[in-house]
Order: sequence, then C-alpha cells, then structure tokens
Amino acid sequence: MTLHAAFGREIAEQRLNRFLHVHLALCALVGSLPLFTPDAAEQSAAAWVLQAVLYCLSLSSLLLGLSAAQGDADEFPLLFTQPVSRAVWLAGKAAALISILAPASLLLVLPTVLTNGISTSLGMVVAAAAGVCIVLALIGLAVGFWVRDHVRGLLFALALWFCLLFGMDLVLLALSGAPWVQEHASAWVLPLMLNPLSALRVTMIFSLEQTAPAGIGSGLLAGWWLRHGRLWLGLMLSAWATVTFVAGVAGARRRLDL
Repeated sequence: MTLHAAFGREIAEQRLNRFLHVHLALCALVGSLPLFTPDAAEQSAAAWVLQAVLYCLSLSSLLLGLSAAQGDADEFPLLFTQPVSRAVWLAGKAAALISILAPASLLLVLPTVLTNGISTSLGMVVAAAAGVCIVLALIGLAVGFWVRDHVRGLLFALALWFCLLFGMDLVLLALSGAPWVQEHASAWVLPLMLNPLSALRVTMIFSLEQTAPAGIGSGLLAGWWLRHGRLWLGLMLSAWATVTFVAGVAGARRRLDL
C-alpha cells in the first residue's frame, strides 16, 4: 500500500514539474530531427539520440530526480513520523520516475520508426537512452535526499553532471601521457567504463558506427569492453541504479536524524 501510494503521489506531482515538460519537449524535438534526412534516418537518429542524451537529457533527468526529492523535503518530519518504511517509500518514487522516463525515451525514435520501421539498432538506442536517463534521475534523487538546501543541492548536482560529462575525461586526458598510465592502461580505462556517460558514448559509437577512439582498444580490459559493450553498459547501469537507490535510502534516513 505504501509503495502504491508513493507511486501515485509522485506521478501526480510530476505532471506539474517543469523539468519533466522540458525533458519531454527535448525528446520530441530530437526524435523529429532525423526526418530532415529521410535517406539516412536510422543512422542520424542514433547520432542525434547520443548527443541529446549526453548534453541535454542526462541533465534534465538529473534535475527531475533532484526536484522529486527536494519537493518533499519540507514534509519529511511529518512523513517519517508515520509507520512508513523509507526504502519502500523511496521505491515508490523511483518506480514513478522510471515509469515516466522509460516511455519518454520512445519519443526519441518514434518518428523514425513510423517512417522507416523498427530495427535492432534503434531498439538498442532506446534502451541505452532510457537506462542512462533513469540512472541520472536516481542520482538526482539521492543527491536531493543528502543535500536538503535547494541551492546547494542544485549546485552539487550541476557539478556532478559536469564531472561525469567532461571532468573525468579531461583528467584522464591530462594523465594519458604519464609513464605510469602507459604501463597500466587498464587502470586508465576503468574510470571510463564506470562512468555512465562515457560508457554510453563509447558503446554507441563502437556498436553503431563500428569505430573506436584511437588507442582505447589496447589492453585486455579495453578489448573485452569493446567486444561486450552492450552487456557492460547494461550491467554497469544496473549497478549504478542499485547503488544510487541505497544511497537515497541512506540520505532519507539521515534527514530525520538531523
């Protein structure tokens, strides 16, 4: 009953969330862009979705999760005095976000499917986009439970998004010429594999375009990654979803103790 109530309440609240409206508008806009290149709609759809998820939808998903957590922050003292399991309550909120973001990802390829038909690559693109958006929303949810102040929470979420999108890559690029990195290439690749946005970028480029960044294929770990990119992306996103959910529950418990 608690799970169902939390799910229903979150769905009702999200209908008025401006971040959700922006997210849906971006999905619909990106989905329509391949129609301008009808002769190569399937290939251009994958490219547009990759760019959209990296630079727009990952951020809107993160802010959607953050707003979902902080929207209830003022009610925590009342909510958590009730005989309600915080894990079950958070599971209801997470399930609501997933039920919103997963169908929204279909908008990214719906026009292409209607004009060119469905394909395996488009299915992979939708699944990858939905998985990354869901993970970013759960990260935002966890951040919102740990950082209650709205401004500080927003700044922390933006900084985290920047690190995932650019920061880690810049640090690795700066270290790439160091002798220790040259001797331990797997240690250099591992942060890329664990970063959901970097993993999405490499997996989609290699899977759809059959190209890989220069030099990334050297080493056993990188070679395995490139051969099993889709499997790794699914496992890594599942791990991120589990860890962020546990972090969110810990954050919710911490709030009542403050």
